[in-house]
Amino acid sequence: MLILIVEDNLITRTLLQNYLEKWGYDVVSVNNINSAIELIEAQKIQLVITDWMMPGGNGIQLCQHIRSLKQPFYTYVIIITSLEESQFAAEGLQSGADDFIRKPLQFDELKARIKAGERILELERNLQEKHGQLLETSDKLQAASKLINKDLGLAMMMQRSLLPSITHHYSGVSIDWLFEPSTHLSGDIFNCFALGEHHVGFYILDVVGHGIASAMQSFTLSQLLAMKSNNIYPPPCTPTQLPPCIAPSARTIVTNLNRNFQTDAINILYFTMIYGVIDTLNGSVDLCQAGHPHALYLKLGGTAEFIAKSNLPVGIKPDMDYESVSFSYATGDRIIIYSDGITECQNKAGEMFGSGRLQAFINTTGHLKLADVILALKGHLNEWRGGDGFDDDVSLLMLEFN
Repeated sequence: MLILIVEDNLITRTLLQNYLEKWGYDVVSVNNINSAIELIEAQKIQLVITDWMMPGGNGIQLCQHIRSLKQPFYTYVIIITSLEESQFAAEGLQSGADDFIRKPLQFDELKARIKAGERILELERNLQEKHGQLLETSDKLQAASKLINKDLGLAMMMQRSLLPSITHHYSGVSIDWLFEPSTHLSGDIFNCFALGEHHVGFYILDVVGHGIASAMQSFTLSQLLAMKSNNIYPPPCTPTQLPPCIAPSARTIVTNLNRNFQTDAINILYFTMIYGVIDTLNGSVDLCQAGHPHALYLKLGGTAEFIAKSNLPVGIKPDMDYESVSFSYATGDRIIIYSDGITECQNKAGEMFGSGRLQAFINTTGHLKLADVILALKGHLNEWRGGDGFDDDVSLLMLEFN
């Protein structure tokens, strides 16, 4: 370590330098403040021993200059004072001095104070190294976070691309929907699709939990429900098959899903769902509810009613005998299926939105177009929540018969 001695008295400066070199230190010495400043600005000097009064200034001014440099390392400053100058010690400490030693010099004491300064400098070096490591780790974490957020953003776009088009009419059925994930990705998913010429399938499902695992399960289920899989759609019908296909019942689809997706020690992502099959030729709906909130049915000019036919969620019991409910519809009637993220949405007071409020909202907006209902519901929920986002995924699919 290089030590700078700033002392205008030749004898004192020579003694100091001799002792310090004998103790194993590299030493450079000057006799005035200006020369000291030039050296400090030009070299890495981490310990300075300076007299209080010297030509060109004093130890306080030197301390102030050193602290003003804001160098990437710390410089430890020991000021040599006479007994008469000791009353200014507080001023020196406020100016940036670290220690004082009085004249006449006691070299054993000086050595001890230098050793104390070295320990502090070593601590400072360690802190700087750890700070550097933390900065490096922080940079890596920020880069990783940026990459993860980019991937999550792409995944979010992919998930939204799986949602049905609101501009498409499905064999006389119009739809609109609300989808507000609590995070980038949602465990909720829903869709509507043709099942041949005279049948339309639709569903909503909510995988337990949040985040990537739930979203991956919902991805898998949405793809499975959209593909030609005999495990889900038994012959002679698949979602893309044309007549004379006979659409499977809603209970058959849910039962087959339950057989293929069972909770175990590894996979605990069970899910709730509603699956429906619309027969546009006969004007009827077959609906199976598996642990999901009750669907709402709104007759044109009437009031919304809950369709309740509860079953266990999919994945809980392997031999579950699911039941469905069937009913007829008329032009202008609506079906509303939704996730519990709506009914369990809490306001600032911790009060849930509840199924009753949703039912009342559907009743009061029954005269509006689907798009206007969805827009109004989104605003109503945000106002209820208080604008802080949602704790759970919010999703709703509304169908209207044309």
